[in-house]
Amino acid sequence: MLPKSFRFQWRLVIGLLILTSAIAPLALNYYVRFVTRNYRHSDIANVPAEPIAIVFGAGLWEDGTPSPMLADRVQAAVDLYKAGRVDKLLMTGDNSTVDYNEVQAMQDYAEAQGVPINNIVLDYAGFS
Repeated sequence: MLPKSFRFQWRLVIGLLILTSAIAPLALNYYVRFVTRNYRHSDIANVPAEPIAIVFGAGLWEDGTPSPMLADRVQAAVDLYKAGRVDKLLMTGDNSTVDYNEVQAMQDYAEAQGVPINNIVLDYAGFS
């Protein structure tokens, strides 16, 4: 049988670990939100003008169409382009197989939304 003080210490350590594992994600989330507050924008008019917007791949459906997350990313870039906040769009994503081409799907989506092809740059090696 363990001494009473050892059992208390063991319970205290376990309790602190549980408490830390519950609080740490909240603290990290708050920290990231605080540090990036000047770089996040919900209104396109407040986004600083830049020469290019980078759009990272986020997956395709089996039929080759953009996943909802990817479509949302490309649409945000298209909105920035149409608002005159960026001049070009850089599409970067996975193109590892013949049947999987994120950047082409991204380009097709942006073109369908009215972005001229000469203002879309493709990076076929955006694997990570």
